[in-house]
Amino acid sequence: MRSRVMRRVAGVATMALAASALVACGGSGDTAADKGADGTLTLAWSSTPTQLDPNVYTGLSWVHAVDGFMENLVEYDTSKASDDAVLGVDAVKPGLAESWEISEDGLQYTFKLREGVKSQYGNVLSADDVMWSFERMYSNPAALSSGVLLKSANVDPDEPVTKIDDLTVRVNLLKPSAIALSVLAYPVDGILDSVEAKKHATADDEWAGKWLANNSASFGAYKLKTLDPGKEIRLEYNENYYGEKPEITEIIAKAVPDASARAQLLMSGDVDAITEPPLDQLKKIDESANAVVSIQPDSNRHNISFNLGDKKVADARVRKAISHAINREEIAASIYQGYAEPAHSPQASGLLAGQPETGKYDPELAKKLLAEAGYASGLDIELSFSTARPGPFAENLARLVQSDLKAVGVNATVKAVPSPADFEAAVAERTMPAYLYTERPSQPDLGFSLFLYLHSGSALNKIGYANDEFDSIINKVLITEAGPARDAAIDEALQIVVDEEPIISLVEVPDLVGMSDDLEGYVSLPTGGMKFDELKRG
Repeated sequence: MRSRVMRRVAGVATMALAASALVACGGSGDTAADKGADGTLTLAWSSTPTQLDPNVYTGLSWVHAVDGFMENLVEYDTSKASDDAVLGVDAVKPGLAESWEISEDGLQYTFKLREGVKSQYGNVLSADDVMWSFERMYSNPAALSSGVLLKSANVDPDEPVTKIDDLTVRVNLLKPSAIALSVLAYPVDGILDSVEAKKHATADDEWAGKWLANNSASFGAYKLKTLDPGKEIRLEYNENYYGEKPEITEIIAKAVPDASARAQLLMSGDVDAITEPPLDQLKKIDESANAVVSIQPDSNRHNISFNLGDKKVADARVRKAISHAINREEIAASIYQGYAEPAHSPQASGLLAGQPETGKYDPELAKKLLAEAGYASGLDIELSFSTARPGPFAENLARLVQSDLKAVGVNATVKAVPSPADFEAAVAERTMPAYLYTERPSQPDLGFSLFLYLHSGSALNKIGYANDEFDSIINKVLITEAGPARDAAIDEALQIVVDEEPIISLVEVPDLVGMSDDLEGYVSLPTGGMKFDELKRG
């Protein structure tokens, strides 16, 4: 198992402050009583899901909640985790499928389902559940599952799954894929209890979306207990679960948007773990009596992203000038308190070592490139940010970037977007010329990451990057199995990214989770979530 940082902690918040923070954020205020009681795990998240339909993307907290109760054909194998690399695409093990075979041409994955598996409603798992679940995924072309994940794994949209018999299904691919099994482990690609879900379908809602937005219906270790949209979610143990009963039998996740309040709750012992711990309090958490900071490998990067439809930043020389103007080492040391590394590669270094270098700090080169692009007398741009993404430190990061850019003649007007919803809408609609953002591929694979953010056919290419040569190379990567040919194609794609820098990565941030010092078994997943059923108290 990967190690975690366990520096002991001082600095404790008062119980009154902790309780008031939860009450103010819609919690019940009974966290201290909940924490650790009878197998209860209490979490303070920056946000909680507003709905649970696996076909409707509503943010990372939605993914993490769905991960708690959905069960997939295969699941992530955390025993393959290491101290220096993210959990790879080959780190999977049997889930609802007890075994599988891959055809010689790599186009057919035949899964043998476990016998006698029951959902929380007592319905027995069958091939029909798998068939219906995949049909449902493809009923929404914009869903994360059908629009991005299964598409990137080359799953046949016309016949994604074939029923062989009641306990055997075949997943059909159009072309071979190096990431198909990992994609099938992603929670929103999980299997629903179709018998129960169909009971709640209507003429206007044939896929029971309204019901699934507020109910769980799968075969996992947990089931939904209560959902207070945007405020709190509670999961409880599914007594019909086919696997070993976990030590954690109830999960309570409360929305605590303020990062400092989350840190106080953790250090006071009122919650077991927090997401997005504030950077300026990580050392304080490490030194406290009750908590530690878990630091594990991740592919998370914080960037400057662009609307490439804006004439000023459409010129690659301008983007490269901005990149060379920024002192990433200073950003990592000051803003991130040494908990991040400067990003000097076109993609996350945790996905591939030895990539070509980008973004070397060179103000004189930045000035030269600006002059070549026609901006020798200066350039005015607007740099937007949201404290929800990349985090509460976003304004300080924007100001430091602003200062670096000013030194080379780029006058950046810093603009805060208070509403996270408005910010994400502006990203999707490409109304901001430049903005601070995050990039964390849901599959730990370099080819997938390149497709996800830069291929013109990806729903998550939010910057509008379009390069026919790049697309052609990535299309080849997606249909090539792991090996020298795939590696060579990835190298070609990386060189294009180096030459054009469509996204400017600033720092690489490890998986950072603040947690109680008696909590064991946490391993960072490609989803960014937790395998609750593997957690134990030491």
